[in-house]
Amino acid sequence: MELNFNLKLNNPFKRSVSEKETPGQNVSGSQSMNFDSMSLFNGIGGEIPLDTAMKFTAVFAAMRLRAECVASLPKTLTERIESGKIEALNHPIYKLIKYRPNGYMNVFSFWEYTNSCLDGWGNAYVLIRRNSSAVPVELLPIHPKYVYVTLSNGKKWFRVSGSRWYDGLYSDDDMLHFFSLSIDGIRGINPISYNSPAIRSGIGATAFGNEFFDKGGNIKAVLENDRTMGVTDFKEFQEKFNGNSNHETALLDGGWKYKSIGMAPEAAQMIQTRTLAIQDIARIFNVPPHLLAELSRATFSNIEHQDIQFIKYSMRPTLKRYEVELENKLLFDNELGKIEMKFNIDGFLRGDMKTRAAFYHNAILDGWLNRNEVREIENRNQVEGLDEYLYPSNQNITGKEEENEKENSGKEKDNE
Repeated sequence: MELNFNLKLNNPFKRSVSEKETPGQNVSGSQSMNFDSMSLFNGIGGEIPLDTAMKFTAVFAAMRLRAECVASLPKTLTERIESGKIEALNHPIYKLIKYRPNGYMNVFSFWEYTNSCLDGWGNAYVLIRRNSSAVPVELLPIHPKYVYVTLSNGKKWFRVSGSRWYDGLYSDDDMLHFFSLSIDGIRGINPISYNSPAIRSGIGATAFGNEFFDKGGNIKAVLENDRTMGVTDFKEFQEKFNGNSNHETALLDGGWKYKSIGMAPEAAQMIQTRTLAIQDIARIFNVPPHLLAELSRATFSNIEHQDIQFIKYSMRPTLKRYEVELENKLLFDNELGKIEMKFNIDGFLRGDMKTRAAFYHNAILDGWLNRNEVREIENRNQVEGLDEYLYPSNQNITGKEEENEKENSGKEKDNE
């Protein structure tokens, strides 16, 4: 497969980039993390690569959760008109947003991979392939390890090297760059590298647990005897206590004593350390602990509120990053403000049937939703005659009491 990109159009200032580039301006992936704060990792094993970090189940679960949440949300492209908003079905990028961003990925796998890059490296890059009219026709994700960001003349440039298919220099207009928390405004920081000590603690606790159980786990009790046991005595003991009736209460004779052993302090500390490590991962990825199966402090009531907080404080900022970058890079200047890209999070906030019914009931009676709008939210077809907005008959507009009274009396006569 060969992709032909018009680099002359994409890189009108390619010469100025190579001539004016300075070491202080280059913020490539290999250099952006090399500063004094990384010395904090000295003595505790250094940075952890993503492949190693994801072998810790809490990291894997957090990244998968966020990626699948983003990928599963409905994506909409709407156009503002005089009467409100309509879905921009005929817009050139509609299919890229809604169904198929490129020739080898569907919309779910595309966003799942993109968000995994964002959470795993702090940066996600998507190359925009355009036609001769500069209209986007494909969105091609690129692994972050192949991309180097350069700032020149107040504009970002992206050098792709080692990717096999997409190597080259691309302007900011032709690269979607989603990045997380940043300390320079150019690149996002790598959450795995910055939080290596916490992740290493969790991996260490897991390794300790594996070694603990490989060596027999926690022995709850032992049998003691002051005399020496011969081979014959040992065989008789095994036959007596390892048979089909070994679940019954044992009668110990011959000087045998039963000694109970509690959990070793090291084992108890290991369990607590693993719990704290999961909570650390939850903080890093801004995910409620109960979604990582850490339920030590979860209750029925606070789980519901934690779910709402997850949507508000974790998912919404991430989705806003996507929406802003997509609108700025995929739309023409005269379309900004008219065409909107949205990730619909209403599905996450719906609640159960009883709660939704009460919500819609109040919305219809208060007059800020009509019945067809409710049907549309619930993915049902509209019905003729349900577009009118209802309001209680005892509600009047201040200063127009007489007009309201006449209107209400007219409605009563019509009903008769």
